[in-house]
Amino acid sequence: MSRLYSISDIKLIKPATLYKWITTCHSPNGTFQVIDVRDSDYVGGHIRGSWNYPASDLNGSKILELQQRIYDAKIKDVVFHCMLSQARGPKSALKFLRSLDDIVDPEMQRYFQQDDVRVYILKGGFTEWAGEYGPNSEVTEDFAEDIWGFGS
Repeated sequence: MSRLYSISDIKLIKPATLYKWITTCHSPNGTFQVIDVRDSDYVGGHIRGSWNYPASDLNGSKILELQQRIYDAKIKDVVFHCMLSQARGPKSALKFLRSLDDIVDPEMQRYFQQDDVRVYILKGGFTEWAGEYGPNSEVTEDFAEDIWGFGS
């Protein structure tokens, strides 16, 4: 049975909550993964351990690859973000959710439909994250303060 997803099926996560998940290596639901959908604005830092799937490429084989990686790793919480999480992040999260209706493998279908995989959008995107945790190498990789200019 096909289900139409809407933006109301996506939860919002605050940077402080994601910070706790990263520093404790788990979410309340178990495992999690951050999906960074920034394109050329990816330069200058990213959330530690995130996967970069540029929004402009998140179609066809790339969406299938993302589904497979999440399934293989048994990830329960998926956090999408872009620079501000106002356009590309929410659109990509919704595109991912809606793609789940097209899964044909019965085991993978069951995993996504019955195992309560949750999809989130990072409030404020990487801009808010960088303002709070950019220089913290425990949770942010390849952060370039000269690009961001925080505290100057």
